[in-house]
Amino acid sequence: MPLYEYFCETCEQDFTLLQSTSTNKEETVCDLCGSRNVKYRFSSFASKVVGGTPKTSKPVTENELPNKDVLKLPIPRLRSEL
Repeated sequence: MPLYEYFCETCEQDFTLLQSTSTNKEETVCDLCGSRNVKYRFSSFASKVVGGTPKTSKPVTENELPNKDVLKLPIPRLRSEL
């Protein structure tokens, strides 16, 4: 089950809950004061990848890419441009 982050507008506190992905976030109650006046906050996450590539593999070079023009894209100025 993932961790979800919320902000309570009543007590103005951030809190984190361990909830099922099927939980309706609009029915969440503040863990601190019991208010239903909470807002879901988008947060980052981490995952564990089992397997993967062996440590002995080489990095991919430009010549091995199917579309070499992908490396010529302009660098984004803002995070929202990613």
